[in-house]
Amino acid sequence: MLSYWSSDLDLEIAPWFPLGVDYNPVSINLFHSKQLERIAAACFERGSEFLFMSSPTLGCVGSLMRDNFFKVDPQIFLNLGFMMLLGYSPQMEALLGQALARTDLVRAGVAFCSLWSKRTLLEQIKVIVLVSEGIFFDEESFLTEFEALFASDAKEKSVYFAEKFGYRRFYVPYETDDLLQLRISRLLYEMEFPETRQMVGPSPEMPFPPFLGISLGIANITTL
Repeated sequence: MLSYWSSDLDLEIAPWFPLGVDYNPVSINLFHSKQLERIAAACFERGSEFLFMSSPTLGCVGSLMRDNFFKVDPQIFLNLGFMMLLGYSPQMEALLGQALARTDLVRAGVAFCSLWSKRTLLEQIKVIVLVSEGIFFDEESFLTEFEALFASDAKEKSVYFAEKFGYRRFYVPYETDDLLQLRISRLLYEMEFPETRQMVGPSPEMPFPPFLGISLGIANITTL
């Protein structure tokens, strides 16, 4: 089981993003690379979704960032570090919990992500967040290993209907949680007695590592 991050996330999405019914939740990633399309399909096969990724070389991509696939104006991305957001599912949590326990390059945890359109809160979703430990990260080799991880855990293909008939996003923040366990975790986190902390161990939440990402757009300039 993955621990919870100590911080929740906010993500700004395009006003026209098809949050309700999406007819291209997998193939939209083909605009960036065939590898990301395969990763998006593998996530669907495990009840998850490839939502967002930020990296030094690829910038901000993913199903929620599809406006970046079609921007005409050149963009300069300054992303120090690596972050990936995946829709939560017990299958994905179990798979990542086992795989990432053997590496120190990436940490994974559970959080809630609020989706915003300008100043309007559209939805709050439960996600698995993968974050690099350092600001310099080789995402190319990581994505290759990430894809190989799915290949070693083959599942029945289940993306056809989502692509052909649409994928309806409907989120209940605590649909996959045991409310009693959440309450127990909260009580343990709020305990203030040093002796009690010695008995029950550290906080069940992990501190979210520093992450810096800046996107700069450059308008087209015509020289006469």
